Amino acid sequence: MASGQHAWRPGQPDARPGRRSLRWWLGGGGLLALALLVWCYLRIAGTMPVISDGAGEALAAWDMLHGNLLLHGWWAADVSFYTTELPQYMLVEALAGLRPEVVHICAALTYTLLVLLAALVARGRARGAEGLVRALLAAGILLAPQPGAPATVLLLSPDHVGTAVPVLLLLLLLDWAPRRWYVPAAAGVLLAWSAVGDPLILVVGVLPLVAVCLARGCQGLLRRVPPRRLWYEFSLAAAAALAFPAAQLANRFIRARGGFQTDQIPLSIQHSAVLRANAPYALRGFLGLFGADVASARGRLDQVFAITHLAGAALVLAAVVLAGWRLARSLAARGAAGPADVIADVLVVAIVLNVAAYFFLFRLTNTYAAHDIGPVAALGAALAGRVLGGPLLRARLVPALAAGLAACAVMLGFAAARPQARPANASLVAFLARHDLRQGLGPYWEASSTTLDSGGEIVMGSVTAGPDGRLAPWRWLEDLRPFDPARHAATFFVTRAGESLTAARAVATFGRPALVYRYQDYTILVWRKNLLPALGPPFWKP
Repeated sequence: MASGQHAWRPGQPDARPGRRSLRWWLGGGGLLALALLVWCYLRIAGTMPVISDGAGEALAAWDMLHGNLLLHGWWAADVSFYTTELPQYMLVEALAGLRPEVVHICAALTYTLLVLLAALVARGRARGAEGLVRALLAAGILLAPQPGAPATVLLLSPDHVGTAVPVLLLLLLLDWAPRRWYVPAAAGVLLAWSAVGDPLILVVGVLPLVAVCLARGCQGLLRRVPPRRLWYEFSLAAAAALAFPAAQLANRFIRARGGFQTDQIPLSIQHSAVLRANAPYALRGFLGLFGADVASARGRLDQVFAITHLAGAALVLAAVVLAGWRLARSLAARGAAGPADVIADVLVVAIVLNVAAYFFLFRLTNTYAAHDIGPVAALGAALAGRVLGGPLLRARLVPALAAGLAACAVMLGFAAARPQARPANASLVAFLARHDLRQGLGPYWEASSTTLDSGGEIVMGSVTAGPDGRLAPWRWLEDLRPFDPARHAATFFVTRAGESLTAARAVATFGRPALVYRYQDYTILVWRKNLLPALGPPFWKP
């Protein structure tokens, strides 16, 4: 070494200003890229008006923010999202207030987080060019959601898509943490916390981790590995297995304290005729998650968009096949097995279980039902990056990957440039406010969304036809306290063209109205009495 030069050692301040400057530039560039992604996804979400599904979650979070932490009086849907989406909604509403844009903001933040986490899981511990290719491949597959029905699934209401966040966090924990006792404990707590809000975590988190860890542990026993060396695998399996009953106990505690309740949709294996009808919807739903639903594309630009994204869907399918084959081969090996990628194993099992449950347990009638496999988007992208990134690099296909990323970035820009939608019931809110109509009733799709569009100034309760023919509170994503006639008074009913709850049915329940307004495609019936005592008991039917 030349005189006057000194070697830099770890632990000493880095005297190389060029490297420090590069780190600052990379960090700043990364934050700018994330902010740009949030803005683009916010624009894409804004092309769709908020519907009552998202509005109900926003209203529940607003109630929690104002002290009703256990949601006393609330009936959630079949899924509460109590520990997954609602805390995020509370944080955003604390800053932005109660308004429809909250749903769009939360969707954009969640999707950006999914892109980032999928890239980190795909990268794993790989460094250099391979780590970068892995991360970029995963991020590129998710980068540009397809406008239309697929964007409705991914960027509208909280409906299982965000459940991939705790799963990806779990995989990052397992990938990076040392084999210590606190890792299984942390994994169990994370799974239990998430399962309180969304039972789908059983399919995409609990069962995959239990299955993979038990399989690896039993394989070790068969190969005469000392049990003390397998404690980590069996501890992870046990912690995951205990997570779901722990979540059920937490939900029972909430109900016992008067908190929210849920209704469960009965599930069973569908008949063969239903499964045949499910096949095209399942395929289109899977393709739509990766922006490749050609059948739903409208216009030449959207068709080019979907056709281009077929490559991403094909990469995910290839990764599932390759990872599944590697898992089966390693478990079937009689001799010493090669190094196992437990993260890829959990990912492929989670994807297969989620798609199988979606196909066999539900009657699919539209592509919006793909929200039930929402986690597959981020999990599939992470698996593709982790499994295929290295082979693509070694096959010298990086230029093709760069071209694909550039195309996705352009398509993301086109999608973000689309016109923004007005709130679904903005005109109705203005009409009701002009006529001093502040509390009323309506069908599900008009009720909560109108309340949110008005910022809570107008409260509309959701009603349906009860078993006795009278209108009754619809026990689905609804606060039932405003239906108490001793404390509240509803004086109007709103319906619109195409709704099954007609004005005639409202008249049959409440009698002849004092006033009838026809505004756009709405019909507003007004009485000079409190309508709540005439309602039947709260009702829900799957």
